[in-house]
Amino acid sequence: MRLRYVAIRPRRTRVYAGSIPARAGGAGTEFFGVREYQPGDPTRVINWRASARHAEALYSNEFQQERVADVGIVLDGRQRTNLFGGGRFLFEHSVLAAAALSETFLNQGHRLGLLVYGSYLAWCLPGYGKLQRERVLHALARAQVGESSVFAGLEHLSPRMFPVESQIVLISPLTGEDLKVLVQLRARGYQVLVFSPDPVAFERSILQPTPAVELAARVARLERDLLIRRLQRAGIQVIAWDVARPFDQAVRPALRRFQVPQHLGGII
Repeated sequence: MRLRYVAIRPRRTRVYAGSIPARAGGAGTEFFGVREYQPGDPTRVINWRASARHAEALYSNEFQQERVADVGIVLDGRQRTNLFGGGRFLFEHSVLAAAALSETFLNQGHRLGLLVYGSYLAWCLPGYGKLQRERVLHALARAQVGESSVFAGLEHLSPRMFPVESQIVLISPLTGEDLKVLVQLRARGYQVLVFSPDPVAFERSILQPTPAVELAARVARLERDLLIRRLQRAGIQVIAWDVARPFDQAVRPALRRFQVPQHLGGII
């Protein structure tokens, strides 16, 4: 599956030119500010209106630089979030989503790392380009569902894994206990974006439509909606999708209309 473009806005970018507006002036397309003219500035960037107000100085327009960033994809392979009745798993849908997002971020020139946590911790060092794409796909192919306490330690992520103020993309069905950890990551300066396969709709689709099932589904839906709203209030972007639809088709409308204030960053 292919996603056309994923716009992110982490607090820190790398030095290489890319597609993310950086918080610095320089070469770019979006207006950033006005500064004094410097020898070598082309005449097309001179702000004649501002210069006309100062008889002894010229002023030039400055544009916002566009750069690449560090992106870390975290894939949730915990058994308690992925295993449902009849031995069915949500995990394969999350793996496909991780593959689609990885290819998109690498095509945009970002440096990408992958962390898979389940029965063990699988870490793919950050890298660029086609070689990193192959590394990530091999890591996803080996990923398995299991149980460990790794996620409880994500609030202590080393900057060697995901540099502070970089972009973290979590792919997880989510549980209530994840709220504290994700809020802590946000407080440490990470921009956090969550793609969440809908466990309520998935489990509802494999159960018989009895009154007890309908009541349980309604309660579970209310709990999940509350969790998502609390995450969003903390500045964490959440895109949920029903896995009955292919990932790219399900999230494309959300990518078009999902807008976040610039100081929060996120996906547009």
